[in-house]
Amino acid sequence: AVFLILAISGAAHAASPALDRKFNQTVKPFIAKYCVACHSGDSAAAQLDLKSYTSVDLVVRDHARWEGLRERLVANEMPPKPIPAPPADLKKEVEDWIAAVRAEEAKRTAGDPGVVLARRLSNAEYNYTIRDLTGRDLQPTREFPVDPANQSGFDNSGESLTMSPALLKKYLDAAKEVANHMVLTPDGFDFSPHPMLVETDREKYAIQRIVNFYKSQPTDYADYFEAAWKFKHVGGTLNQRAVEANLSAKYLPMIWKILEDKESVGPVAKLRGMFEALPAPDGGQPPETLRAKCVEMRDFVKRIRSHTAMQFSAPKVKGLSATSQPLMNWKLKEFATSRRKFDPATLRNEGDPPPTVPDMPRFAGLGQEAAIRWAVFTLKERVGDADLGVQKANVRGTKRLSQSLPMYFRTFSMSANEVVSFPTIRRTRADSYRPDSIT
Repeated sequence: AVFLILAISGAAHAASPALDRKFNQTVKPFIAKYCVACHSGDSAAAQLDLKSYTSVDLVVRDHARWEGLRERLVANEMPPKPIPAPPADLKKEVEDWIAAVRAEEAKRTAGDPGVVLARRLSNAEYNYTIRDLTGRDLQPTREFPVDPANQSGFDNSGESLTMSPALLKKYLDAAKEVANHMVLTPDGFDFSPHPMLVETDREKYAIQRIVNFYKSQPTDYADYFEAAWKFKHVGGTLNQRAVEANLSAKYLPMIWKILEDKESVGPVAKLRGMFEALPAPDGGQPPETLRAKCVEMRDFVKRIRSHTAMQFSAPKVKGLSATSQPLMNWKLKEFATSRRKFDPATLRNEGDPPPTVPDMPRFAGLGQEAAIRWAVFTLKERVGDADLGVQKANVRGTKRLSQSLPMYFRTFSMSANEVVSFPTIRRTRADSYRPDSIT
């Protein structure tokens, strides 16, 4: 059976009778007369021993060098002087025969890429595979050596992507690292962005899942402004517009209440004016214009929130650094409890003198309070913000401003966990937590 396969294989690779006959009658005598004087033996020119090619199959196996020979013949570079040049018609026959061999071989092997070597995944492919399987971009090959490239410059070929004992050990270590990211869940298992080795890692994973859930909620003010515009000009109900835009049905009415406050002054009045100036549906302007204006309103809200936010610094306690944990916890708690409030001192009537800005202090050193420098930086930003004032034409002025801004801040300082309902949390058998039901 083996001999039968070899016979069939040999027959499949046999040259056509015409090429074989031409090789024996024309090409071999041509080589013997004009080429072997230089290209034969152990000291053959260009290490090309043309005398060794005794059959068409040998020519096919090394056709790249024969193609170079044909190019030299076409360019009249061979045979070199003082060897007499062959007749033009004979030289043309040899050139055509070499081209015919190439065409015959290309036709015979059409669709056959040849021997394809088994290879490993490249570093990039392995990273992408782990990412697709785990849902996490863990980059397990960051400690791997750089993939080599083959002669053509490709780094994904079998001849370049070999496996060494040292590289195999790195693959095993990478697999262990990926396994360390696995965490059990009630429905099976998941993968964490960080290793899951101790109890605190499981707590961190659970907390991060809850944080990511709230970050994924629709809290872009521009979307809410656009939904309010559609409610005003297109119709329907606020609930319908919220559902249509995948927004919070309880947050959109709060936005609408601010935008429809006709007695608002100061920054709130400026925001309402921007909303009233949005292009009408039949204004002939492209939808991108409406979106750009809503984004401008969103940026205005964020700027006013930043310029009127409360500022806190750690209290001075003898014997304690300003960055000590108790004092930092106190400061962070003050920020958290006051995030929906505003600093009345940031408001001013038109014509009031601008506040005095002290010199910018130096950067805080080790253990020193950095909030002092930040307060001066924020004050400089507030001084140039004309939207923090109230025009004299408004009779109630700052009094009305102090009434409208609290509602403004209560609305635009809500975090994602206040826009949506809190999830129910339950403990899993992996000693971690997860959102169980979201409404």
